[in-house]
Amino acid sequence: MRNVVVIGGGVGGLASAALLAKDGYKVVLFEKNKILGGRARYLKMKGFTFDMGPSWYMMPEVFENFFSLFSLNVKDFYDLRRLDNHYRVFFEEGDIVDVSSDLKKNLETFRKFEADGDKKLKEILDDAKFVYDFSMNGLVFQDYRNLFSLIRPSIIKNFFRLNLFQSLDSYLKNKLKDQRLIKLLEFTTVFLGGSPFNTPAFYRLVTHADFNLGIYYPLGGMYRIVEALESLCKSYGVKIFKGCELKKIGIKDGRVVSVFAKGKNYEADVVIVNADMAFFETKVLPKEYRSYDNGYWRKKTPSPSAFLIYLGLKDNLPLSKHHNLYFASDWDKHFDTVYNSRKLPKNPSFYWHVPSKTDPSLSPKGAHSVMILVPMPPGLFLNKIQEKKFCDMIISKFAELNKINKIESKILAKKIYSSRDFASDYNSYQGSAFGLSHTLLQTALFRPRNYSKKLKNLFYVGHHTNPGIGVPPVLISSQIVYKLVKNELF
Repeated sequence: MRNVVVIGGGVGGLASAALLAKDGYKVVLFEKNKILGGRARYLKMKGFTFDMGPSWYMMPEVFENFFSLFSLNVKDFYDLRRLDNHYRVFFEEGDIVDVSSDLKKNLETFRKFEADGDKKLKEILDDAKFVYDFSMNGLVFQDYRNLFSLIRPSIIKNFFRLNLFQSLDSYLKNKLKDQRLIKLLEFTTVFLGGSPFNTPAFYRLVTHADFNLGIYYPLGGMYRIVEALESLCKSYGVKIFKGCELKKIGIKDGRVVSVFAKGKNYEADVVIVNADMAFFETKVLPKEYRSYDNGYWRKKTPSPSAFLIYLGLKDNLPLSKHHNLYFASDWDKHFDTVYNSRKLPKNPSFYWHVPSKTDPSLSPKGAHSVMILVPMPPGLFLNKIQEKKFCDMIISKFAELNKINKIESKILAKKIYSSRDFASDYNSYQGSAFGLSHTLLQTALFRPRNYSKKLKNLFYVGHHTNPGIGVPPVLISSQIVYKLVKNELF
């Protein structure tokens, strides 16, 4: 029996702990916060329940495949519902467009806005499916130790079809003319921590996950995923300590030999870090053991931060669906402000989530739980006065889109969560909400490794490493680390 210490109880840490404990390792996990889940935590206020972070349940086969490693499946843990309406988009110009689980309806929508739009969408989706299948079958489970990891016949043969050197925006503008349709297929780059102008067209694979594989929701909230992972950990004897922050580590002969937390030293044969990678590398590790120093992180492109508003609202919200988006008309300027100028956007596009539309148990009768997410520049920390002013502006726009009069009188609960909170709660680099953006030079081989280059038994799991941002990729990341640890110990 070997001693494994996991630092951080997010999805990646919990999944890694469960996989190794299943194989007989003695696993201890330390979580800084009092609630497990990392960014996938929950919030309860005055009878309302909110998903604090991830709210899109996509790529359902990744979850099924993960639980199958334990001879279990999703339904053993939670009731998963497919959404009939994937999301509703409100354009500043006044158009309202629904993306449906029915592909025929989506094809009709595209035909309505552009001549042969249905044929063009079908072509894009077929192409996106190819990239998705190709990635899932040969790319995303790699640990990318060196360039030779990419030199394989299948990759060489299909290299140019992957469109790694073309931006998603450029790719789509070669296919479509209507700006509304282009925006519909570009917005997912935000959830990859980037913009359509710096995200490679390779990531059109997400379009396949959206339009073809479907959008789901676990009844009770996204935290059901965290509870499922915690249940797996406990069933295999993982010791979990919450509200327990790592203080220091012991290093000897090029290996981490101990972790000091909760007032004592814990011996370690292996250490897996699910905490913020930039923070751990630059604040916890001594300089001589850092694989990625301060200079490395300064050169990287972090994902945006997020300005989050949690609202308990006494209103039926008839115009809103489960997932909703507002697209400002000046699309290019919005992304330039957030990603390049790094200034406070004056007319931002934003997203809101109303899970109580699908699961009424998340809010009192006659009311709804609403989370509003506004992408924000990384490193921009607002003071309390600025936060209130910005919050009021967003709520006003939200009320306008939903045709709500005197919205302040209908707000039963409210909480703001901003860059400062991401930095405080998760030690997040520049208050980033997601990790490293998926630019070309931060994809696959060019992302930070899942293992330390300086310490033989130190590994990293989560959104900074491969394959990247999002709950499904992080679950895959845990499987990459699991294999690396097994190779290290045997």
